[in-house]
Amino acid sequence: MADVGERLLQQLMKRKLRYAGHIMRGSSGPLLQLSQEGKIEGKRGQGRPRRNWMDDVKKWPGLTSYGDTKRKAENREEWRDMVATGRHLIITIIK
Repeated sequence: MADVGERLLQQLMKRKLRYAGHIMRGSSGPLLQLSQEGKIEGKRGQGRPRRNWMDDVKKWPGLTSYGDTKRKAENREEWRDMVATGRHLIITIIK
């Protein structure tokens, strides 16, 4: 049963990374890219910052910043190879 969960998690990670690469290359148009890179005006509430969508995209391949991730995604072949082979994907399962 755990094997099924790990395979499902691996598949979800690959799909999310594939879509993130598509957005970061600008293949989907400027609006989606702006939604990922844009800043929200106003004050943030107190407490721990919320986890956002890009946190996983940076963390799973082991990259440290959005700029590094974007540069990696701009090389389409390298990004596809990394996602397809599952290389560098850091899996953290919460029990």
